[in-house]
Amino acid sequence: RKNQDEEYLEQKIIFDNSIFEQIKGKELDLSVAKIFEIPTVRNWFKRQKEEYYVVSQREHIIDCKYTKGKAKIPIINKRIINKEIQDIKAKNPIKYVHLGGTEILIKACFREGIDTPIEIYLADDRIIQPIEKSVISAVRGNLIYQKFKFIISANYSVAINDRNIDKSLVLYWRMSGIELAPGSKIFTARCKNLYVLTT
Repeated sequence: RKNQDEEYLEQKIIFDNSIFEQIKGKELDLSVAKIFEIPTVRNWFKRQKEEYYVVSQREHIIDCKYTKGKAKIPIINKRIINKEIQDIKAKNPIKYVHLGGTEILIKACFREGIDTPIEIYLADDRIIQPIEKSVISAVRGNLIYQKFKFIISANYSVAINDRNIDKSLVLYWRMSGIELAPGSKIFTARCKNLYVLTT
């Protein structure tokens, strides 16, 4: 699938609580126990009647014209979440999506050994003032060895009927040290997400 800003591939698994208990900690690599270790979050989830865990993976192929921080990737998408809710057929209406963890792997589309500093941050773009409060996490790295990987634990819930749900978790980046010919792809961003749909 393509759009104006990027190209991507997508993989997804949706499962209920019983399956989640069986696979917890196996191959998710998102430290699920740590994501839900905060007592208030854990207790909040105990009160829910239904929980559906979603692990999705998307790979975004980024064009070189988007190296200066003028582009973004929404990690959460209302259209996709609504489709997941339809597929689940929950007994009670799904009201919230709890954002658990996001694993991001940045892989250069150029040779190893080029000093290319990169700054990446995740933000909740629903927060417009003060703007610095919208930043969930920020990291700096370098693509000199072609790969850069990190995990972020968001740990907050968003109402399904929030009109700005697409802005609730957004990936931004800025990089320097290299310039490619127009039309070249500069890196891929593989985003693996764990979130929970709840009633």
